[in-house]
Amino acid sequence: MSARERLRAALAAAGLTVLAATARADAPTDQYGFFDSSAEVIQDLRTGLVWQRAASTQPMGFYDAAAFCGGLSLATPAGQTIGWRVPSYKELLTLVDETPHTEYVGEGLIEVWTDANAFPQTLVDSDYWTSSPYLRAPLSAYVVDFSDGYGGEQHTDAMLYVRCVHDP
Repeated sequence: MSARERLRAALAAAGLTVLAATARADAPTDQYGFFDSSAEVIQDLRTGLVWQRAASTQPMGFYDAAAFCGGLSLATPAGQTIGWRVPSYKELLTLVDETPHTEYVGEGLIEVWTDANAFPQTLVDSDYWTSSPYLRAPLSAYVVDFSDGYGGEQHTDAMLYVRCVHDP
């Protein structure tokens, strides 16, 4: 058990709750390349993938998500602007933090399972599309939920968000 987990357990046992004004996810410090708050993309140094920092602002169906990413024109660190796509299930799961952080969303505190600095304003009340088909259910695809860090499946007609990726 980490020091943070021991502290949380001790506070919970005493009936106390501690709220932090700011929180940082526990993504390894060497996972992402250098970026500033205005950067539109970020590179995962472990996978080499380049990610869109801000996900789509509107939910969309599975096929619209593919069109959205295919039409995206953000410059990568290497200067490329084309070649954006919907990530595979395995790729999107690499953005899930091993330890969540707590954010105030709407009217309460929720756990968020992605790095808030690298991926600000990640909406956690909806799943995110992957390009991976769910083989047990026709017309379904794998999705990732950043409110709990788990994957699942949704019908391709569902209205979800997408975060696009670019190969190095």
